[in-house]
Amino acid sequence: MKHSKIILLALIFGLFFISNTRLSAQDEMDFEDFMGMMSESINEKQLDELSYLLPLKIKVTGYANGDFSFDGENDLVIAIRDTKKTPKNTVDVYFFENIANQSYKLVKKQNYKYYEISLEVSFLVKEGKCYVTNRDDNNWYFTGYRIDSEKLVQDEKEVFPIEFENAGN
Repeated sequence: MKHSKIILLALIFGLFFISNTRLSAQDEMDFEDFMGMMSESINEKQLDELSYLLPLKIKVTGYANGDFSFDGENDLVIAIRDTKKTPKNTVDVYFFENIANQSYKLVKKQNYKYYEISLEVSFLVKEGKCYVTNRDDNNWYFTGYRIDSEKLVQDEKEVFPIEFENAGN
């Protein structure tokens, strides 16, 4: 049990402070700002394709890129709040597969709840998996995904009870 708490604290620290998650709760970006920032890391054709795959009236709360489809190309995961459609205390997470550095294909859109701040839905892409974290009032959830045959496949899911009074003991 003590090992689990240490791992949990390390994962939380990593997910909130590693550079793959590039936004803080105060730094939500609108569509134009996000696309402007992405123009520095993806080519113009991919940027154009991505602009058609996302709603326009959004706030981007987090994103990460890395290869989780095992094709050597950087795939993309984005958490957004569609200002007119996303339910309260949730974000919509878009999982995109990079297609030969030419375009993106939406593999899955999934809604995640958060408890206090949207940054609780966070990402880490590492060793061929996209890890998503979120929480409710009782637990932290860490779910590992990969893209296989154009489908999002859940590889693992761990649940850690929130016991802040015992954290670190």
